[in-house]
This record gives sequence, C-alpha cells and structure tokens, in this order.
Amino acid sequence: LGFSNYAGAEASREQGSMRQKMVTAADPVTFRPYQASDYDSVASLWTDINRELAPDGMEELFEQYITAIIDVELKLLPEIFSEAKRSAFWVVEHANEIVGCFGIESRSVTDTELRRMYLDTGYRGAGIAQRMLDHAQAEARAFGFSKMILSSAQIQEAAVAFYRKSGFRQLGTEIAQGMTAKQAGGGLTRLHFVKV
Repeated sequence: LGFSNYAGAEASREQGSMRQKMVTAADPVTFRPYQASDYDSVASLWTDINRELAPDGMEELFEQYITAIIDVELKLLPEIFSEAKRSAFWVVEHANEIVGCFGIESRSVTDTELRRMYLDTGYRGAGIAQRMLDHAQAEARAFGFSKMILSSAQIQEAAVAFYRKSGFRQLGTEIAQGMTAKQAGGGLTRLHFVKV
C-alpha cells in the first residue's frame, strides 16, 4: 500500500484568523490523537479553512456548510473515528497550538478514506502535508487496509495536484448539488481518487 493526500485548502483569498507562523526544525509539529478538549481549536480550524475555500458568491452556502459539519461531524468525532471501527483522527500541534488535522475512516475490510486533512495557511510548504499523509498511510496499513480513497473539491487545485503527485488515480467526478458532511453542494465539482 502506498496511498497519499494533501492538507487541503490552498486558496488565494485570506479570511478568518489564519496563523502566519513558519515551522523550523528546532520547533517542529507533532501529531497526536484528537481529544475532546481539542473541540474549540478544531472547530476554529475547520471554520477558517472552509471560509478560505469559499468561492466568490458562495460565502453564505459555506457558512451553512461550516455549521453543518461542526454540528454533525465534529460533535461526533470520537464516535465516527473510533479505533474500534478501525478509524482514527489526529491533530497537528505546533507550540501547543492546533494547526492542522486529518483522519482515516474505515469504508470496508480493505478500504479506508482519508478525511478532513486540513493545515493552517502559515504551515503549508514546509513538508508537513507529506508527513501527515505518511502518518495516515502507516496507520492505515497497521489497521490492515490495502486501499485509500479520498475526495476533494475541484476548487482545491493545490490539493488535487498533490494527490496526483502522490500516486492517487482519479476514479471519477460528481457535481455536488446537495450539502453533505463531505461537500458544500452548490454545483461544485468533486473529484474522487484512489491509491492501492
């Protein structure tokens, strides 16, 4: 298994309270399992990333999406990503601040899905996304998975390029009309990838 992913949300617009710090070798990031006490920090990260992604004219839709994913997924995160279900969710910390997150969610005996791979703007371009992906892949292999799937909105151009560069093969596309826990809807194109 050699699956891979990117810490989504490379957009030109800056909104929200994105931190503008750079990571140095002397002060590296660490990964650890999500804890209930991380809720507010992760909610803030999800909010900032999704506001950054919102295309012009779709800001209201993305605000609704942010509310929905926090109410539906983040509140149930320990249940959705439980080890008993062969799933896991991690936060990325730097100087005691949560600057990213990512998870794997079991989809079948052989398949896992890379989910919510987000990294704060000031931490991109330092190889952290690759480390996140490597960690997710190693944990997926430890759970016994042989295939990783993921999906990304086409508007996440840097993420899509990262997936392809990392060996993911595009399986298909869909036009996301309705809002779900994975997509804002609104007619955005969603790309589906796999890596075996």
